[in-house]
Amino acid sequence: MSVKISGTKRILALIAILFSSVVVMADLVMVPVIGQIYGYYPENMNAVNYIVSGPALILLAASLAAPVLARKIDKKLVFIMGVAVFAVGAVLGVMVDNPYYICFTRSLVGIGEGIVNVIGVAYIADLYEDAKMRARINGFYSAALSLTGMVFSYFAGVLGTQGWMNVYKIYYFTAIPMLFMVIFFIPSVKRDSGEQSDEGADRGRKKKDKLGWRFWHMSIGWFVMNIALGATVLYFISSYVAETGMGGSVAAGNAAALKSIFGFLLGLVFGWILEKCRRYTITAVYLTAAATLVLMIVFPSQFTLYVIGTVCGLTYKIGMPYNYSHGFEIVPASRADDAVSVTTAVYGLGTFLSTYCANWLISFMKTENAISTWWVWAAVMGILFAADLIAIAKEKAMG
Repeated sequence: MSVKISGTKRILALIAILFSSVVVMADLVMVPVIGQIYGYYPENMNAVNYIVSGPALILLAASLAAPVLARKIDKKLVFIMGVAVFAVGAVLGVMVDNPYYICFTRSLVGIGEGIVNVIGVAYIADLYEDAKMRARINGFYSAALSLTGMVFSYFAGVLGTQGWMNVYKIYYFTAIPMLFMVIFFIPSVKRDSGEQSDEGADRGRKKKDKLGWRFWHMSIGWFVMNIALGATVLYFISSYVAETGMGGSVAAGNAAALKSIFGFLLGLVFGWILEKCRRYTITAVYLTAAATLVLMIVFPSQFTLYVIGTVCGLTYKIGMPYNYSHGFEIVPASRADDAVSVTTAVYGLGTFLSTYCANWLISFMKTENAISTWWVWAAVMGILFAADLIAIAKEKAMG
């Protein structure tokens, strides 16, 4: 479905979509104070575990439900519902000092994150039919995520020094404005009259429309990549810093900040990268991730941490917009929203499992050294690279 609106309204809608990154990146507000939360509720470890990681699971279910809702009611209304649920969970998140109440409000945050991410990206396809422009806007969306991540991480760190509940103040200045922007700037998306009149006849055909093996191949790679990078440079960079003796939290924070800064810049030029590399974009990403992980293991240094580690982390910043952009191209038009939904769900599930997989591998290998396990994750990325070359050969053979 496409949206026919004026240039000014299109720009305002795009601004609202980019600003919706405050919902998608909402959990970064919690990251600097996770340790405080565990210390604050020492008798409720199960509840605290859910407070920390529960929204990722809720996001998974919400992202799968979002396209179903969008097919039944106006997509704008679904967008508003997602932001509204998020706003309630965020703004009222710690109004009651009770771990189980906070578990409930964090569930609302997860619902909002799942719906907003899916519908926001789906709107990009509705607003921009041209594949090149759509890829460019997906890159801008990725850049907005990085920028929001930087801002949230910084202010959460500052506010967290006054107590972990203070980080929720960030939501007061983001969630409510986001709700108003969606209400006033996002256009309605309704099915064309021809599509509505043929709905009954098309229902059987649409049931036969499949996402296709190419999409599932891409999605499996995205799922594994989320786990592999989450278990290394994204969430375990502090372990790398400590085990190589290169510093403490400051060095780890600087490394994370570099990824965010260059991730923002990379998002701005993603459309150009995809235009030049096309189908080989993700293939190069897999190879780069594998090679840089090996370099970080073999040659630990400040240069490796800040330069090679940043390059490795940036492969994730290309992988996300690639999966959204390429997904639109390889699935039937009737399944475009479903493609976004699955991509988002895969991201949520992979992110949630990454820390568990990392710790399991450390235990399985009977080592206390996290870096030792990075060889496995480098090999996993190498396997993804080889598998993608095989998939490309199959695609060419099929024409």
